[in-house]
Amino acid sequence: MSEQKGPITEEYQKKNQKELHQSGEDKALAQYVGEQHTMAEQAKLGVVEDAWLGAAFYTGNQWVRFNRVMNRLTSEDRPMWRVRMVLNYILPTVETFVGKVTENRPGFMCMPATSDDDDQEAARQCDKLLEFIWERLGMQLKIHELAKWCALTPVSFLKCWWNPDGGELITGYEPVPGAEPDEMGQIAQKTVTKRTGFPHVDVLSCLEVSWDPGAKDMETCRWMTHINYAHIDDIRARYPKRGKYIDATSSLAVDEYSQLVVQQIRNSSNMDHVMVDRVPVVEYFEKPSPRYPRGLYAIVSNGIVLDKGELPGGELPFVAVRHNTVPGRFAGEGLVKPIIPPQKELNKSVSQRIENKNLHAMPKYRAEKGSVEKGAITDEPGEIIFYNKSSTRPPEQLPPPPLSPEHRMIEQEQQAHIERISGVSDITRGLAPSAISGRAIGLLADMDQTKMGPTVREFERAVENLSMMMLRMWRDNMSEGFTIQVSGDSRELEVFRFYSRNVKNTSVRVVANSMLPRHPSYRREQVLQMYQLGVLGDPNDPKTKMQARKMLEFGDMDKIYGDRDKDRNYAREENYVLANGEKPEPKAWEEHVTHIDTHLNFMKSVDYRLLSDEIKENFERHVAWHYWLESQAAQGVPWWQPNVMAGEQGWPPAGGPPQQQMPGQAPPAPMMDAFGPDPMAGEMAGEMGGEMGGEMPAIAPGMGGSPELNQAVGTRGPGVAEFENSFEM
Repeated sequence: MSEQKGPITEEYQKKNQKELHQSGEDKALAQYVGEQHTMAEQAKLGVVEDAWLGAAFYTGNQWVRFNRVMNRLTSEDRPMWRVRMVLNYILPTVETFVGKVTENRPGFMCMPATSDDDDQEAARQCDKLLEFIWERLGMQLKIHELAKWCALTPVSFLKCWWNPDGGELITGYEPVPGAEPDEMGQIAQKTVTKRTGFPHVDVLSCLEVSWDPGAKDMETCRWMTHINYAHIDDIRARYPKRGKYIDATSSLAVDEYSQLVVQQIRNSSNMDHVMVDRVPVVEYFEKPSPRYPRGLYAIVSNGIVLDKGELPGGELPFVAVRHNTVPGRFAGEGLVKPIIPPQKELNKSVSQRIENKNLHAMPKYRAEKGSVEKGAITDEPGEIIFYNKSSTRPPEQLPPPPLSPEHRMIEQEQQAHIERISGVSDITRGLAPSAISGRAIGLLADMDQTKMGPTVREFERAVENLSMMMLRMWRDNMSEGFTIQVSGDSRELEVFRFYSRNVKNTSVRVVANSMLPRHPSYRREQVLQMYQLGVLGDPNDPKTKMQARKMLEFGDMDKIYGDRDKDRNYAREENYVLANGEKPEPKAWEEHVTHIDTHLNFMKSVDYRLLSDEIKENFERHVAWHYWLESQAAQGVPWWQPNVMAGEQGWPPAGGPPQQQMPGQAPPAPMMDAFGPDPMAGEMAGEMGGEMGGEMPAIAPGMGGSPELNQAVGTRGPGVAEFENSFEM
């Protein structure tokens, strides 16, 4: 590699700079980091080769091979007539895979330190903090890039670090240097504007990160390095004391395979253009050990130690993600590597077929030497070819051999091989086979998603570790309050001030398979069928309705700290009031389903069992009236009608007000059982109402009752044939 100087480097070198004299300790540290990095680079040669081929085939450069002598990709020279066709099936395969595993944002939840309400509220705020960081950093796009590197290469990484130049601008006060105290003993202060800092996440490939060769996973990895090509301006600005001694014309190791791969991916003509005004910087991270009780962190460039210290947080700031993992090996196989052989054979078959077509369009000729001038035979229609009559025979056409019928079959086989090996089939791409029902399509889609399960779990584990790193960094580095702006579950804007002391626990969990794609229409149809058939319970029961609504809206992934909307908070306040012996009156305009669910949850707790019998009876009466008001709403009775409003007949009305059907009002909903509407319910209800003077006692759905009151036919309950009454047991 020639040492070409860039214009910025020449500007710096116009000033006479002295050579840096490092201490013996710094020289030894720089040598140690360089040896570790070189050893790691040599150990991952096979990984770099797989990454190089994966990137080349993804970008359509598929007629290349890896030359182990030159340590780079090479392509052979070919004649002009040779066809090098590329049908890039790897590109849509990778894009479909990436779309599948990154379609949904991971559903992470922060775990509270204890079951105390304050800790649960702190966990809820930490959850909102992670959502805010996720949107602020554009993590969905970074996860998309991570998945693409995971498909192309054996292993990819996320690196999380605290950026002191990020975050919000804040104004503070600092003592003026050298100022003397005044008569009151106070020192003059000046206004200072600085940044709060903010977490930062980098998506890295195996070409930029090296690891302990003896490690089989992140838990057993003792040290890692990250090589980055930083601009000389950034080096001098970030490290003003030693950065000025860095020369951008030199390189750490000019024959590193990773640099050659970067050159190929960037489509540069030579490496000098990549290295102009840029400096290779190696960050070294080592876990705590007897040699370094608090770990080791060092930044080295061209043999100069720019920074050194303890390992931040005492842990490696990397998270590894792999596809098609191999037990006992740090790197996996990736998605592209196994499908390169069938892709090569497919390109070869298509190219041969096109060459055969060209041969039919312009077949070869047989002629005696010297009988035809060179270049006289072309593919021009109607051309007259002159030849030497003295020759034994005139030039004659040689018919090309026919193409084997198995040629196309081989191409189809290679396409099928790519689908089977990669796991990306027509079902994965959303192409449903013909003559198949919608329910079968949904089942096939669910079964197809199981193939992505191991990789999705790898991504979910990476998101968990990344989220825990973010919370720890926020707790340890954020010294100021930060304004969090997020959109809640009900699409309402939520703004609050978050402080680092609110991070009471850094444990984060990701809902299993939350990143897998879902099929809303298919699932909603199943939920509606189960609700109508009574599989979820009595359709008229408010609890059943709430469960169905949650499932239809995919609200079954409730946070562990509970729902915090206004209706549920209002119901919680009623629990507190009832527990203190008061008797709040249920209002007809309240959200009865939410109140019933909240009250029943409290009634199943230990706190409820410790209450007196009188207070328990108040709870039961309160819930019963919520059930009755909900049944009135289900029958279409407006809540502002006099028979529902409080005060018409006193509250609560004795025995419940009669159910009146208003003019133009829809008839009451039929009673349901597990087998659908009960045809005898209306007739039996009328007979019982006549016997009781025209008034029907209000029995809330799901509140019990004898088989006679429930209009049971037969001795075995609803749905049993009437002729069974004559059976003698």
